[in-house]
Amino acid sequence: MTDHRADQAPQRPGGTAGDPDADRAPWSDLAEDRHVRTVLRAAVPTARWTRVVHHAVVGSTQDVALQALRDGAAPGLVVVADAQQQGRGRRGRPWRDDVTGPAGPANLAVTATLSLPRVAPGLVPLVAGLAVGEAYRAAGADPSLKWPNDVLLGGRKAAGILVERHTVVVAGAPGAGDVLLVGCGLDLDWRGVERTGPAAAWTSLGEALGDAVDRGAVLAALLGALDDGLSSLQADPERLLARYRACCATIGRQVEVQLPDGSIRRGVAASVDAEGRLVVRDGSGAHPVSAGDVVHVHPG
Repeated sequence: MTDHRADQAPQRPGGTAGDPDADRAPWSDLAEDRHVRTVLRAAVPTARWTRVVHHAVVGSTQDVALQALRDGAAPGLVVVADAQQQGRGRRGRPWRDDVTGPAGPANLAVTATLSLPRVAPGLVPLVAGLAVGEAYRAAGADPSLKWPNDVLLGGRKAAGILVERHTVVVAGAPGAGDVLLVGCGLDLDWRGVERTGPAAAWTSLGEALGDAVDRGAVLAALLGALDDGLSSLQADPERLLARYRACCATIGRQVEVQLPDGSIRRGVAASVDAEGRLVVRDGSGAHPVSAGDVVHVHPG
């Protein structure tokens, strides 16, 4: 869901990235997965997640979820897909994630919808990053976070986050409401997948584990952790920020940040502030950065 992928998906040996049905394993509806159903039952008191809809292939889960809300679906809908052909990342960057792994779809795209939180809505991307990290940790991996929107395994990208805010007007209903689309692009099992260009730097949960991945268990763990994180955000934003800082591999590193205007900010990533901004310290002082592409600079 974020632009941790390039404009084209890498090709799997013996197949093409443009054919998402090539070598695809038999369909398994994650909405009926026992782990996912357990999480949905647990969410009934808060109605955080009301329904999961699983697609084999979509243009973009963000677009499918937004249209469903406009058609009258209530926030709490979760849209998941094995492959996206018109995904988008930050700044509208296009990408595809229709890669096929050793046991079928290599990725999972997830868009969870929610009403705009009353407290600190700008921190929701950090909540989402923590939730993906917790889902990967529950599977047995050791993730870290790269500000603002990447989840790392062994220092390599294995997931990304895109959170969008929309004002939704429902046909035939009075008024409008602000909603968030919390998009998570999960690289689940890329074992044996050839990668070139930027993709050579990516990894997946299956590679970190050296084993197959239970997609339903990962989705359930993600939704459960996202529910808990959103509740924690409303109760105590500073405590949630402390958790994020403890997991953030960017803090303490030399970084180069490409800002939206194209300029570069270089320095040490000193912290993440109360608004979720990366604080970069250089010879002229501390500079809060609200958006940008971050490169971790390796010594030497």
